[in-house]
This record gives sequence, structure tokens and C-alpha cells, in this order.
Amino acid sequence: MKILLPLLFITLFNFSFAQESATDTCVVTPFQVYLQDQDPFSNIRNAPGGDIILKINNQHGYGYILTIIDFKNGWFKINHVSGIDSYDITNFEGWIHSSIVAAATTYDLVLMDKPNGTITTGKLKGEHDTFNITNVYCNWIQVNCNGVTGWVESSKICGNPVTTCP
Repeated sequence: MKILLPLLFITLFNFSFAQESATDTCVVTPFQVYLQDQDPFSNIRNAPGGDIILKINNQHGYGYILTIIDFKNGWFKINHVSGIDSYDITNFEGWIHSSIVAAATTYDLVLMDKPNGTITTGKLKGEHDTFNITNVYCNWIQVNCNGVTGWVESSKICGNPVTTCP
């Protein structure tokens, strides 16, 4: 009877610790990536797959750095574009497809099976590996490099194509 009453109470009032974690939401911690597009112009859109609001000129091979503030179905939401040619656009929001951006790392990284995970899925070699980002959760990003996929904290990547990040 002592065990039955708490179970009945939990069931009737729908208290569940599992539900709290299932509905847990977070905000993407901003991080930087660089543009890696072979087309002469890269499109920034007003929504994932939406109308083009800006075209970035890639014809001269300038390095462009994008600040990521959100992720949705393969699209990055950005709010800042800067380039090594003094190109600088702030105070706007747009979307760019994840297939035309990349990042790197200065230090060797251990990739995990999930955000804040405990199982290692692979390693990235600092200053040698460039990788694509396939998913984002809070301050964690899922990366793919040479067929190896895993999660790493976004603060450990480098979004600058021409200098070594801290």
C-alpha cells in the first residue's frame, strides 16, 4: 500500500522526470564557419529554401566567415558575414545551406556519440582536417570528416579559413 499511493499520485498528476528531459529545449550557442562554395555566388535566403536576399561574390576567392545562430533541417541561420577583404554585414538574419560551409580545428578533437556523450566515435586532427556540420544542439555540433561522424562542442571549432583560431 505504501508503494501504491505514490505510484497512483504520479500517474494521476502526470509527474514524470522523463517528460522534463524530453521537452527540454535549448538555444544554439553562436559559432563561426567559413564559406566553402564552388559557385561564383553564394545565396543567403530569408528562410530555409526561401527567397534570396543576398548573394555573396566568391569569384575572387575571398574568405568569408559566417556567424551561426540557429539550425533547421540542413540550413544555418546567420546574423553576421565578414570577409578578409573588409566585407562586413551585421544586424540582419538570413539562412544558408549547410552544404556550402565548413569549419576546421586548431587542436585534435575527440568526437562523441551524442551531445555530452561518453562514447568516442572518432578523432579529428587539428590544423589538418576540414569538416562539414550535419546537426546542431545547443553548444554541440555534429561533424562529418572523411566518413567519421560525431559530436563536439562548438567552442572547439574554427570558422576562419585563413588564420589559426585559439
